[in-house]
Amino acid sequence: MNRKHIALAAILAAILLSSTYFFVLNNMNSKQTLTVFCATSLQYPFHQVEEDFEKAYPNVDVHLEAHGTIQVIRHVTELNYKVDVVLVADYSLIPRMMYTTKMPDSSQNYADYYLRFATNTLVLAYTNRSDYASDINSDNWYQILTRPNVRLGYANPQLDALGYRALMAIQLAENYYGVPRFFHDLITANVNPPISSVPDGSNHTILVPETQNSVGDKLTMRASEVDLIALLETGYLDYCFLYLSNAQQYGFNYIELPNEINLGNSAYENTYEQIQVKYDHQRFATVTLDRTGETIYYGLTIPNNAPNPKLAEDFIRFLLDGQGKNDFENQHHPVFSPSYTDNLQAVPQSLRSLVVSEP
Repeated sequence: MNRKHIALAAILAAILLSSTYFFVLNNMNSKQTLTVFCATSLQYPFHQVEEDFEKAYPNVDVHLEAHGTIQVIRHVTELNYKVDVVLVADYSLIPRMMYTTKMPDSSQNYADYYLRFATNTLVLAYTNRSDYASDINSDNWYQILTRPNVRLGYANPQLDALGYRALMAIQLAENYYGVPRFFHDLITANVNPPISSVPDGSNHTILVPETQNSVGDKLTMRASEVDLIALLETGYLDYCFLYLSNAQQYGFNYIELPNEINLGNSAYENTYEQIQVKYDHQRFATVTLDRTGETIYYGLTIPNNAPNPKLAEDFIRFLLDGQGKNDFENQHHPVFSPSYTDNLQAVPQSLRSLVVSEP
């Protein structure tokens, strides 16, 4: 082959390579982006759901973000993020924060229904390195937590459902075990300004100040489960309240709490309702965060301003009745079949066969 032919071959190869590059680039750019915001306690199984959904839908790129439940919704209603699917650890925040909030320059609210699709239960998680790990059990855990050198972590109750649920569980434990001042000795005495619990007969109101600063090393507050998990893994914390699914996913030791405390058994709803968490401020413009104790239920919705609502429906179907459901079950977090809704008529037609109206 002479020089002329070699040069021509090189030019043709360069053109072919360039065409291939732009073909691949155009294909990448043509992918549809599905934006999914989930509670941090769902992050672990959703990494697998994301991977499997993208295999089933090769032209879709799932953008997954995890935040504390309150922050998930606030990204939509106050920070103006365009999100296709919202999944939270407290389903009741969807009507509280999204039904009553209007979109900018519109009379339409952010959502009209929720799907209640899973539950969970609180446990006390720890590792083999935790102080008194060899001594703690289901009968003495509340005594060990109050020992001076034991470090306990909890999630921010202003940002994450786990935070206010942990406070509820501590007060429920005081009631259940008949240990006066358990909440005070564990929480109130170690936070400044104090988080206090005010009794009213068999009921208690937990008052959360606008700012919370730990006094000493007893308590550590972080934004969400993910931060607590990291501190527990490194040994910075001895114990923290987590959801059962997370404790199992990350391989922690854990104490199973009685049904009267763990917020995971609907037969004890009347007991849970004896605890209310109140905030001495309105943290966000769209919501007053005051919460009453109830069974843990997860919820999801497609915001009314979702960029890709049809693709969002495919993703939810994949979660409730596809490989995503298997992924959740394999990661210790089963999904309801069917799921429940408060407004069947507002649920997209393609999903109605997977849900029933709330009982």
